[in-house]
Amino acid sequence: MRILAPILTLLAALTLGACNNSPEPANLNTVKNGTPALWKVTGTQPGQTGVAYMFGTIHILPDDVQWRTPALEAAIAESDRLVIEVLGLDDTKGAAKIFSRLAVSPGQEKLETRIRPSLHDDLERIIDSANIPERALNRMETWAAALSLASAQTRGLGLNSSSGVEEKLTEQFTKAGKPIEALETIELQLGYFDKLPEAQQRQILTSVVEDSTDAQRDFEELFNAWMTGDIEQMVTLTDSGILADSTTRKYLLVSRNLDWVEQLDKRLQKPGTSLVAVGAAHLAGPDAVQETLAKRGYKIEKIQ
Repeated sequence: MRILAPILTLLAALTLGACNNSPEPANLNTVKNGTPALWKVTGTQPGQTGVAYMFGTIHILPDDVQWRTPALEAAIAESDRLVIEVLGLDDTKGAAKIFSRLAVSPGQEKLETRIRPSLHDDLERIIDSANIPERALNRMETWAAALSLASAQTRGLGLNSSSGVEEKLTEQFTKAGKPIEALETIELQLGYFDKLPEAQQRQILTSVVEDSTDAQRDFEELFNAWMTGDIEQMVTLTDSGILADSTTRKYLLVSRNLDWVEQLDKRLQKPGTSLVAVGAAHLAGPDAVQETLAKRGYKIEKIQ
């Protein structure tokens, strides 16, 4: 499938993340040793006493890759706290309850009526392979059905949605006795999808269906761009996916980034060093979090 935003990968993991019946991992053509992008943010104005390392993440990792580097490990050692997008993803029951409350609404049209007729056969094929009852999908709002099907496609590659960069970093900071904070709640993240206009929700569903045969290729492209720290390629892949629509981009990326900037600006007004690990799409392009921080007087240094 065409690249969906990394946020979609994360939130899709919530929908079916409790399922442990993943197939054998696909034979992925991925970079094995990488240098993912890393920035250092420091203040240049009075009161900007804090320091932040900004690390773009990918939410699902193959087993046989080395993404840690000396520069990242040094940043981790220097940081006294970890800041990630959301906490509580390990509570699959709690996350599922939140998802169900937002996802299911009465009076929904049959899912096949929400996409053009030429895609009905592809939708039926995807539903069959996803092993999700069609009646359950029909009761979901369009965004939720799209996330459920996207999650199933990720599992179809044999990738574990509970094994990502955030999980590895969380484990490391927990063992070190360092606090972990979140920029959002699960409910808030899913709420961004829930608030999308129906037209944009149907665009996301259409994208999932249209691009279903390219899931492995798209994951490889996104993963390799992340592993090599290729920000230009990350921008290209992100802009060609669901975020190509200006309304969807505003809801799922721009507004969230601006909210995060407000939170991080307040943190950077206090002494201390934070490792901020968020989806790589949030640190790429003109709307990147660190680019907006630069406009507030912070020095941004790409150190990897």
